[in-house]
Amino acid sequence: MLKTTIINTFASEDDCDMFIMVLKQQWPNYIEKLPESTLEIVKDTETPNRMLALWTFKEKSHQKIIQDLGEKIIIPYRDRLAPKTITNNWEVEHTLAIGKTK
Repeated sequence: MLKTTIINTFASEDDCDMFIMVLKQQWPNYIEKLPESTLEIVKDTETPNRMLALWTFKEKSHQKIIQDLGEKIIIPYRDRLAPKTITNNWEVEHTLAIGKTK
């Protein structure tokens, strides 16, 4: 299992909210092409002008497809808002379920 985290810190909360809206509108048009891939969009509760996109992929090839699509459909819009961006790629080493599971 692979993960990609993309943290964007915008100049304002309004810019952050606009970008989140774009993600919510654009990605559903493409994500269905990638089985077992998910996107979680998370807004920072303490710094509301910051958000995180957390991608989970089963295969490296899916990660590359999303990266390429993002460069075409998401990055041009994001770059106009000019956030500070940090991107990291991860491989899940272990998952530990905590608490009661069904």
